[in-house]
Amino acid sequence: MRVRTLHKLTARGVATAGPGMHSDGGGLFLRVKGNGRSWVFRFTQDGRKREMGLGPASAVSLAEARKRAAAAREAVTDGHDPIDGGKVAREAVTFEVAMASYITADHRTWSNRKHSLQWESSLRRHAGPLMGLRVDQVTTSDVEGVLTPIWLRLPETAGRVRQRVERILSACIARGDRPGPNPAALRDNLEHILPRQKHEVRHHAAVSVAEAPEVFRVALDRRGRGIGYRALVVVMLTALRSGEVRHLRWDDIQGDVLTIPAERMKARRPHRVPISGPLAVFLSSLPRMAGTDLILPGTAGRPMSDMTMAKALRNAGWGDATPHGMRSTFSTWANEAAWSRDLVEDALAHRIGSDVERAYRRGDFLERRRPLMESWV
Repeated sequence: MRVRTLHKLTARGVATAGPGMHSDGGGLFLRVKGNGRSWVFRFTQDGRKREMGLGPASAVSLAEARKRAAAAREAVTDGHDPIDGGKVAREAVTFEVAMASYITADHRTWSNRKHSLQWESSLRRHAGPLMGLRVDQVTTSDVEGVLTPIWLRLPETAGRVRQRVERILSACIARGDRPGPNPAALRDNLEHILPRQKHEVRHHAAVSVAEAPEVFRVALDRRGRGIGYRALVVVMLTALRSGEVRHLRWDDIQGDVLTIPAERMKARRPHRVPISGPLAVFLSSLPRMAGTDLILPGTAGRPMSDMTMAKALRNAGWGDATPHGMRSTFSTWANEAAWSRDLVEDALAHRIGSDVERAYRRGDFLERRRPLMESWV
């Protein structure tokens, strides 16, 4: 017998509901916790109160959630376990839904929305045939089919697509939406099917150590001509990546230390930079723009574009060099000057040693790195 349910929620209500559990009736609830919104079906079976997840609200509409809840209620009425039976909700989990769920859950650890958009666009473009497949039906052959056209032609892109598919399917395995092993795994799986890629190490073009002081002088002299030159000065004085410099904020400065939070670092861990004398003087000379906390704001107070620094470097006469290449120049200088490798790698925010070594090595040599940064440029 089908149970009639008085629906209480609306699409607008789903989008605007505050934290807590919001009933739609018939055991269907919208759970709002932090930045997440998800569907939950609550039911009682054999005297036990139980709860079943029906998916994130970002990927599962109100209408779809009601259908899944109705199917679950019917299973309970027929004496079946809708969770362990695996017949409810999981049948509707396509790769596209799983992708949206993964991105929604994981995007808070990413530095900006642009990264999540890159994830989705790369998968839709290169893994389109997987989108309509149920996650429990995706096979190694399916993954091979989407990777083969780009595996040798676009090896870097292919590698990213494979890793992203693998991570999404790993989350599905963890949730019980499909069994293991992961069909997108490389080791003991795709590595035996796909041809071996030729890996070419591409280095960012860099100015020589001998040219670095002149580049610094020119950037310093032209700092009033545009934000790109001011950013170049900061890149050189900190050895940070250009993206990390573009998003620097005034509240990152804590005394004589510049601390960048994990979400804005490539390795997803905080990084501290000792503020050298020249850097302190330069930062104190920068004006603060109203309406933004960025140290080096671009148009309308937003972060400057990737090309702003590159254009400044090109206009200064070093057209082949890149802002990121300044890190290579710094590394070459520091190693030639016989500074400790660990100090240099820490200054560049690189991961050092194995997981075990990093577990025992908790410090980042901040004070020992201070003389290193004072000696540079």
